Amino acid sequence: MKQILLRILKTKEIVVIVITIIMFLILSIGASSTFLTIITFESLQASIAPNAIVAVGMIILLISGVFDLSVGSVMGLSGAITALVLSHGLPAIPAVFVGLGVGLGFGFINGFLVAFGGVNPLIVTIGTLYIGRGLVNAVMRGELRYGIPIKNQSFLVLGQGMTLGIYNMFWIMLVVLILAQFITLKTSRGRRLYFIGSNYEAARLVGIKVKRTRLLTFMLSGFLAAMAGVLATSRFGISSLYLGVNLELKIIISCLLGGASIAGGQGWVAGSFLGVIFLALIVSVFNILEISPYWQNIIVGIILVFIVSLDAYLVTKRKKALGEI
Repeated sequence: MKQILLRILKTKEIVVIVITIIMFLILSIGASSTFLTIITFESLQASIAPNAIVAVGMIILLISGVFDLSVGSVMGLSGAITALVLSHGLPAIPAVFVGLGVGLGFGFINGFLVAFGGVNPLIVTIGTLYIGRGLVNAVMRGELRYGIPIKNQSFLVLGQGMTLGIYNMFWIMLVVLILAQFITLKTSRGRRLYFIGSNYEAARLVGIKVKRTRLLTFMLSGFLAAMAGVLATSRFGISSLYLGVNLELKIIISCLLGGASIAGGQGWVAGSFLGVIFLALIVSVFNILEISPYWQNIIVGIILVFIVSLDAYLVTKRKKALGEI
């Protein structure tokens, strides 16, 4: 029991939980007049929900040994397309499906090129990142660059409506998290993701349909990024040219903080949620302390370098223990 406890305490997730609790206590005590308010609570919900949904798709990819750098662009494009079709009179439900379809399309392209084309996921998703961002600029050109306002109340209730004092978008996020956690840990298909991420070739040799699985995971990532874009656009009530910009690295940081590894085969969905909360609290600290956005980017960059370096160290240590290097 003692050895198990010590092993748990050495994991990245426990470190993140402890630091998150410490930050929450510091904010609660040191800035109680500005932090412990309904406005702050609602603001955290609105910022956490879309990012956590994107993080679910990202951590599933990371578990299977790949990643997707196009999620921010897909999020922005899905929000812009949804707002555009709503402005032309399309009802809320079909408009949402259009937005989600954008994400599925990008996910299919990424997954097909990586799984069946053998293209490096870094190259593919950087390419679709630029394509997606270019399409956002094309859709929102001219007067539309200031945003496409949305007046459809049936659509706005997704992001602005509340149930039991919690935003509907946050409830949707919880459903996505619970389903993804259950599938990855309690089903045979979910457990195969860990096998594929740990050893892709071995998974293929034992009969796992690795290419189809990889395609489906990329499509899921695109779908969830699009869902986040639709919900964020509904929350703001207007499309934004900058929705999802630079989001992908923050999501990867969240997943790595939550126990995932660039090498694959590790991580859990709930851990990615912890990572998202961690970064959201850091942003709250920045804002309360009135730290410049330039310094915010520097600090986030330092966190990324530290987490990736720590991940590389842990992967090397694990491989040495297994005699692989």
